[in-house]
Amino acid sequence: MRKTCITPCLLCGRDAPQPVAVQKGYPIVRCGGCGLVYVHPRPPEEDLPGLYGEYHTRDGGNEAGWNRLMGEVFREAADHLDASRNGSGPPRLLDVGCGYGGFVSLMRDRGWDAEGVDPSPVTVAAASAKGIPVRLGTLDEFSRSGPAYRAVTMFYVLEHLFDPMSALRKVFALLEPGGVLLVRVPDTTPIVRLLSPFGLGNGLYDPPFHLFDFPPRVLTRMLAEAGFGKIRTFPGRNTIPPRIAPRFATLLFGALARGLFAGTGGRFLLPGVSKTTIARKPS
Repeated sequence: MRKTCITPCLLCGRDAPQPVAVQKGYPIVRCGGCGLVYVHPRPPEEDLPGLYGEYHTRDGGNEAGWNRLMGEVFREAADHLDASRNGSGPPRLLDVGCGYGGFVSLMRDRGWDAEGVDPSPVTVAAASAKGIPVRLGTLDEFSRSGPAYRAVTMFYVLEHLFDPMSALRKVFALLEPGGVLLVRVPDTTPIVRLLSPFGLGNGLYDPPFHLFDFPPRVLTRMLAEAGFGKIRTFPGRNTIPPRIAPRFATLLFGALARGLFAGTGGRFLLPGVSKTTIARKPS
């Protein structure tokens, strides 16, 4: 029998979950107070690290595949972060959930003092073998050594964490004044609601790996409550899935999302596509 953890909404504290879907036996709910979408009840926190030993090799995944999947997202993020550099020395960067270390490597090539942390022994071993500075563990276990970071990145990580609000507060503490947090998260709920009447979309939330789903306004509220300012969200570049049908859909809806965002002067965010959010720690 699966153990679970029943808890009120971690953002607003209300215990008013509204059913959205059930996937892989896990109920997905939407908070009736703030709109946060989450698995309810959740697996126990101590069970989560053990899930990631083979996470990156599911369905035949490998390092080359992950680098192709995230390549465009990484390059766009690097351009945004390069614009935030100040001073003459190499700025420090921490990539949380760094996987095989592709983004860490890219940023080091661009002159950043970049490092990563990840709970997967497989990916950490592969990155370390290439001389990429990554460590095995989680953000909860991470302690800063030396100066604060100019930037922290979290690509498709926040939805995996047991307590995203606690993670955002910790990132805030790790950043130097004026430092930048760049987060990439899914916005899956609109697609699930669209497809569920047709019996489709049953695996899109991907529990128990994904424990949360973030409408943009909810993530903005979370970041503000953690202390961040100058928060902006945009569609960003696409991931490049390996299979043809998901790749076509991702490219199509990604292009549509960026077109609508540009055409409305940045006012309209197409529901259902992943989005990038950049926030700053006040100077």
